[in-house]
Amino acid sequence: MNPAIQCIVLLASISICSSAAIKNCQCVRTSQAIRRFLIIDVKVEPPRPYCSRSEVIVTLKDESKVCLDPKSQFTIRLLLTSTMIKASQKPSITTTAATSSVIKQ
Repeated sequence: MNPAIQCIVLLASISICSSAAIKNCQCVRTSQAIRRFLIIDVKVEPPRPYCSRSEVIVTLKDESKVCLDPKSQFTIRLLLTSTMIKASQKPSITTTAATSSVIKQ
């Protein structure tokens, strides 16, 4: 096989293999705010080795995803209220004492 062809095949296979492993930040563009009644879920992605910034991704009612600016006042308030709601929805453990009743005849 011609060395030039071998080199081209080698470079093509390297570029295909390495492009699949490269990960980037999910949020390329961010929004400052969005209507609250459209949001069904809020997800916070902390900085990762391949993305140096924190990302806030909301899922809307139409199942689309929108990235919010983590430094905007809207996002800060949204995260605060969502953590308060999640904290209040956690099941609390309650114990009840067993009572026995004795029927006298």
